[in-house]
Amino acid sequence: MPAVIVNIQGPYTERDRKLYAFLVHAVWDELGVKRIHELPVARINKVFEEHHSDTSQGWIWESAKRLAMTSVEWAQVEGEDRLHGIAHLFSYAATHEAARADGVLKFEFPAGLIPVLKEPRRFARLRIHFLIALSGKYAVTLYEILESVANLRNPVLEIELTKLRQWLKVPEDKLDRYVDLKRFVLEPGIRQINMNPEGAGFSAQMEALKSGKAVERIRFVIQKLDTRVALEKQIKPRLEPPVPPPVEPMSAFGILLSTRTYEKAKQAAPDFDIYGLEAEWRDWIKGKPRPNDPDAAFVGFCRKRQRRMEVG
Repeated sequence: MPAVIVNIQGPYTERDRKLYAFLVHAVWDELGVKRIHELPVARINKVFEEHHSDTSQGWIWESAKRLAMTSVEWAQVEGEDRLHGIAHLFSYAATHEAARADGVLKFEFPAGLIPVLKEPRRFARLRIHFLIALSGKYAVTLYEILESVANLRNPVLEIELTKLRQWLKVPEDKLDRYVDLKRFVLEPGIRQINMNPEGAGFSAQMEALKSGKAVERIRFVIQKLDTRVALEKQIKPRLEPPVPPPVEPMSAFGILLSTRTYEKAKQAAPDFDIYGLEAEWRDWIKGKPRPNDPDAAFVGFCRKRQRRMEVG
């Protein structure tokens, strides 16, 4: 049974949630291997700048501090044991005193939390550019929750309303009526996913389940895109750990593509799910020398796939 996050307590904001998902995704191949991770502040800012986020000096450090003060609780079953764990999202964070734009953010994930982050590959599958573009802190968390069940054999999540509020981190004294939670939290989040299913990788439907007149549970039904299903069937056999290559291995998750690159890729391969091609490309380049221009390399990969399909 994968670990289930049951509670999050702390001061973190919508942007903090996006930054955390981005950082986990960026150092994915280093999780459990390196203790301290480092990313240039300019590199982080570049990604967020493309989505019109605040890129003023210091925001990354302020966000990292809030993440270090935020705790997460989870439950899981190991064999016959039922475990309950707690940790902070960061066990360590540091940056240059002046938080310069050309500085580096250093951060560490608690050792006990790493298996929770890596199972069931919740952050590995997130479409980071889609997530960063989402509006609203609840929409970000709702997308993370729904993506975590998208690859289940039966991609349906039925959850008690009180537990869903905990997962979304809705304050106890806010939106206590279901009609308000639906209007201001659930419907806006579902709407953003369904307006761009190609970006999200799936569409979602929601149903309220009542006990008497009161809503007791919510059922989410996830429908993955046909192109995503087909791609995952193709690359599944290649997800096994590869034989160490003779060259220095490259972290495919460490390559960050710009939003403009995705636009060019869509033009180069209009008949494909670009995010599906991205997953295939990242899987293909693992263990190979890092491209001099990753953005151009990805667009070229998409162009070749389109030509191959047209030729038949």
